[in-house]
Amino acid sequence: MRSNQCFLALLLCLGLAGGAVAQDADVDLTQFSRDLQGADIRDLILTVQDMQSAVSDMSGDVQDMVDGSGGNIAMRETDDSIVLSVTSDVLFAFDSADLTDPARDTLAQIATMLVGNPGGTVQVVGHTDSKGSDDYNQRLSEQRAEAVAGFLANSDVAQSRLDPVGRGEAEPVAPNEIDGADNPDGRAQNRRVEFVLPKE
Repeated sequence: MRSNQCFLALLLCLGLAGGAVAQDADVDLTQFSRDLQGADIRDLILTVQDMQSAVSDMSGDVQDMVDGSGGNIAMRETDDSIVLSVTSDVLFAFDSADLTDPARDTLAQIATMLVGNPGGTVQVVGHTDSKGSDDYNQRLSEQRAEAVAGFLANSDVAQSRLDPVGRGEAEPVAPNEIDGADNPDGRAQNRRVEFVLPKE
């Protein structure tokens, strides 16, 4: 998927480079190809390769951090992002948005990785389980995301890169209840803070 995206980006760049030719409704593709300079194509290819290398480097740094976190940090990848997840039970006491001492150690690892990979906005997303009202959980998730983002900003991560948001109980990753009965393990998985890192 990533290779396809880079190939499409290359085609788009080539199309932009030939914009002047493309204005002619009867564009001659053979002549268009001749008009492109070899140096321009090489530069575009190198740009795509640099993008791929940067993504590979960041993925490696993230994996090293996850492996050294003692199980406190989980990772998954989507087509366009790397998502880190830390359970709120590691980060906060019950019903609180104040960071615990163990949370600071875990977040320090994430901050070090972000400082070493300075590109792109990082969305810091707070989530809760279903206990309590929707409004209460929304506020708590926002407060927790703000607390985490504040710690990262105080740990040399540029504040302009951080986008803290709360999702409340709206995006569970596990059932809060099973057949109408409470599911403590599922609720524990849903209480989390996620870090969404763009691959580009």
